[in-house]
Amino acid sequence: MGLGWCCFRNYAAHAEEIGGDISEEYPRFFLKPASAHIEADENGNNVIELMNEEDHIDHEAELVVRLGDDLRPEAMCIGCDTTNRTRQTIAKNKRWPWTEGKAFRGSGVLGTWTPYQEGVMQVTMKINGETRQDAPTSLMIHSVDELVEHLSSWYELSPGDFVWTGTPSGVGRMYTGDVVEAYLTNEEGEVLSTLDAICRVG
Repeated sequence: MGLGWCCFRNYAAHAEEIGGDISEEYPRFFLKPASAHIEADENGNNVIELMNEEDHIDHEAELVVRLGDDLRPEAMCIGCDTTNRTRQTIAKNKRWPWTEGKAFRGSGVLGTWTPYQEGVMQVTMKINGETRQDAPTSLMIHSVDELVEHLSSWYELSPGDFVWTGTPSGVGRMYTGDVVEAYLTNEEGEVLSTLDAICRVG
């Protein structure tokens, strides 16, 4: 399992909804350790560990890219960057690192993998049948190629690493027992990757 390089505020509307600024100069990243990632089975079934149901924990659906031996995108999937907003906010206010809010066990929830392909993808997330997030990757400030290019020029990447490309607007809180459905579709409407999960306290 690879390291997760997670792009920070790569959709302008999401940055606006959380009251943050964006940088168009170059992409910025936070990290998820390999141990934070959990893979779906072949049918897209997975679990979302809330860790502490008293905390505010959000879903953040996004396109995730896996790097191959040549450190170029080889596969992609729909993913849920599970964010403990309570712990992240405390860290922000105290100017501490965000690790507790973004890199806890099971925070990198992955769907089914499909070979990487160019083009615009649609990122969709539903909670209990209600659509929460639904946006094309054309709204990303920095494209997949730009993200990989910057990472390659600045950091030491490894085969199998993941690039989390950022989440569109519509993030929201999850609760124990919530049914989560997410999927990635191409411009022809073909579903390429799915994620089906139940939220539970870990």
